[in-house]
Amino acid sequence: MSVQSVQTLVSTQSTQSTQSTQSTQSTQGRGVVTGDSNPLLSAALATSHDGVVATEALDFDNIGLRSDRLKQAEDRLTGLLGSDDAQLPRLPDTPYFLQAVVAGLIQSTRIELGDKQASLHARVISKAGPLSDGFAGDPFVKMTCPGIDDFAEQVPYIQSYADLRDERLPEIIVQMGDILSFFAVGDLLDTERTPYTLKVLDAAAGYAGGIIQRIKLSFDGPRPVQFSPRVEPIIATPTHGTLPSGHATEAFLIASLLTLLRGGDPARAAADMQQRFRLAARIAVNRTVAGVHYPVDSAAGAVLGIGLAEHLAATAGASVAPVGNWAFDGTAWNNRDFHHGIVADLIDAAETEGATSVVRSKDTSERATDDLWSRLWKKAASEHLPEGG
Repeated sequence: MSVQSVQTLVSTQSTQSTQSTQSTQSTQGRGVVTGDSNPLLSAALATSHDGVVATEALDFDNIGLRSDRLKQAEDRLTGLLGSDDAQLPRLPDTPYFLQAVVAGLIQSTRIELGDKQASLHARVISKAGPLSDGFAGDPFVKMTCPGIDDFAEQVPYIQSYADLRDERLPEIIVQMGDILSFFAVGDLLDTERTPYTLKVLDAAAGYAGGIIQRIKLSFDGPRPVQFSPRVEPIIATPTHGTLPSGHATEAFLIASLLTLLRGGDPARAAADMQQRFRLAARIAVNRTVAGVHYPVDSAAGAVLGIGLAEHLAATAGASVAPVGNWAFDGTAWNNRDFHHGIVADLIDAAETEGATSVVRSKDTSERATDDLWSRLWKKAASEHLPEGG
């Protein structure tokens, strides 16, 4: 698609839908989710499909199995939005409900910021009772910021990815204000089918957004264009620091939460390069194509997104995948690129002896659950069939 064609499509969008950088916190711009027509989103989904799904053959045996499972689940899914809201104060369709959920999630985490390091600690159950709940000694996510030379070594990647700008421009523009629609087309997310899932994603984004910005402001990593004007980004460079990438964090958070809501293991799914995680990686890479992020920013965001999702599932009391303590060391990144294949390699190696840039150890602490979040999570999980079904 030519730049001129994209510019014509851009004119059909409102300014409001492209200015927000936290797409899941508002329904603005969610073309697929809300059922609105958006020609730029359609163009972006077309190029994204080519990059994520490509020419893979569909497994019709599996599709037949899924069809049978859907028929079996018809009674369970019918009436979900009817009288089954007794556990929640009312259908969570107001900002006040969302604020209440986010407030509880914020209390589940303590952030420690130091010399180019950030640690996230989870509230755990204390033997003295709920009011004595404290925070675990080991962080469930620990991040070390790259040095200035580490960032400088990554600048050539931005130049090499610039060749993809014409192809990726629809995706880049839409993803400035709407990441969720790219996941929605594959996971059938909309306000009628999955209202509780959308609220889970909204609350998770509200919770994660503050954590992302605290780390960014503490690390204050330089943006690519600060090394050379020849980077010439094709969108405005955000004024806050570069690492971790907020888009990468949000994309991997969404992919992980959707996997967890279906009883899956996001770390295993990412290592197996499942479609949601290939999509998350592509969204992250698009920020490098645009000229505003390094590959190492995306890697940090991927680790943070998966780690936050596992923590949120544990805080909901969900009996899902084991929770890990994640560590990302940007000084050990060794000037690598970032794409879904590298994500798979990193996660496969993260639990082995000698892992450096990404390490995952087992978290044996018992999370203190948040009651409102837990009830919302259960409602969201009931909107989906188990992974693989």
